Amino acid sequence: MKTIKAGAARTDITPSGPVWMDGMIRSHKSTGVRHRLYAKALALANGDKPGDLFVFISVDVCGIKRPVYDEIYARISARSGIAPDHIILAATHTHSGPATAGYMNPREEEYIKDLVKLVGQTVEKAVRAMRPALVGCASGAEKTISHYRRLLAKDGRVIMNWEPYKPEEIIGPLGEIDPEVGVLMAVAADKDKKPIAILFNHAGHPNVMSGDNYLLSAEYPGLAESILEKQLGGTAIFVNGAQGTMDIDGLKDRDWGGMDRVANALAGAVGQTINSIKAEANVPLRSASIHYEIPARKVPPKLLAWAEKILAETKGKIKAVADGVGDDYKAKLIKDLHSAEDVPHQADQVCIAVGDTAWLSFPGELFTEIGMRIKKASPFKRTYIVGLANGGIGYIPTRKAIREGGYESDTRKVVDEAEDIIFDKSLALLKRVRALPAG
Repeated sequence: MKTIKAGAARTDITPSGPVWMDGMIRSHKSTGVRHRLYAKALALANGDKPGDLFVFISVDVCGIKRPVYDEIYARISARSGIAPDHIILAATHTHSGPATAGYMNPREEEYIKDLVKLVGQTVEKAVRAMRPALVGCASGAEKTISHYRRLLAKDGRVIMNWEPYKPEEIIGPLGEIDPEVGVLMAVAADKDKKPIAILFNHAGHPNVMSGDNYLLSAEYPGLAESILEKQLGGTAIFVNGAQGTMDIDGLKDRDWGGMDRVANALAGAVGQTINSIKAEANVPLRSASIHYEIPARKVPPKLLAWAEKILAETKGKIKAVADGVGDDYKAKLIKDLHSAEDVPHQADQVCIAVGDTAWLSFPGELFTEIGMRIKKASPFKRTYIVGLANGGIGYIPTRKAIREGGYESDTRKVVDEAEDIIFDKSLALLKRVRALPAG
């Protein structure tokens, strides 16, 4: 078995001026910078050819649509020769970053052009920095950051955990969190064994700051990275999980002090997990990808009529809100969905296996229950879902959640059967990678 090599790099991608921000409906562009934003990459190789290279990339933005991913892939492939099915490119999902997806505000097209170049340069730097390494993975847990945000009220409504409510009016959450923290540690294969990179995975919504915030920030994952880098050295790289139902506490600590608390909790959990990692020189690397289609959601006539009524009243204008969305946004979304309901959504997933640990990408916001279902069925010892990666098709609710209703179900773009389609395709990909010969 070949000795593994690893290299890591970071590039500052903070906008030079005011930009529209993603994640919340805001009334104007950013007014400053609270925390610098970065693109980070970890390159792993078990040989000297481009086909032996595997790359994890994390970008401090809310999301990146598929055409932009395609541009980035094309640049990386042309300059480094790395195959697309050897790359996982993920957005951290910060809700205080520039509008690269245009979820709720206008996309920053000029910034995106620069971002494509900067991400490509980050990968090139990581590849040039590769050296003999020891690599290992382990799982831990962090149970205080993420909360199950879908709550059942006594009147039968499904409300989100950021909506003001009296505790006595709530029956409780409609599901459970996934507290797992996944960590990949790469250290130099010499006597000092200095850290090269710490890749860590946890499911959550980086929106401690609400839509009232107009300062750019990498949010709590970015701060956790900074803490780990100061404590341990190397490059710390966060990738999100199946976080469709995970959120911070929506009604307290929605300030910079709260962000510091959450960041320290996550960094602490990663640090504890690192203690159980046994890094080795001979770790097999394998990967494969899968492409498939998910049918678009069909809009029933009654819902379309409601949307048209709202649009007639609002004239298509959408008001800024601190959290969530109003009927004005939902109506426009429903109208857009109706116009594209015959166009299926393209899903690409990549699985990179590092020894007996699988890192499985998904291009959207999987409900946590679906992610845990995939993990449980996986043939690998450890499986981590890397959400918001290699594309963006929005929320993927469970059938149960669609019946219950609520924010994510109301704003989904896919059919009810999406849960089962994704589970079957994910499991097939995991099994295929597991069966590959160790490289």
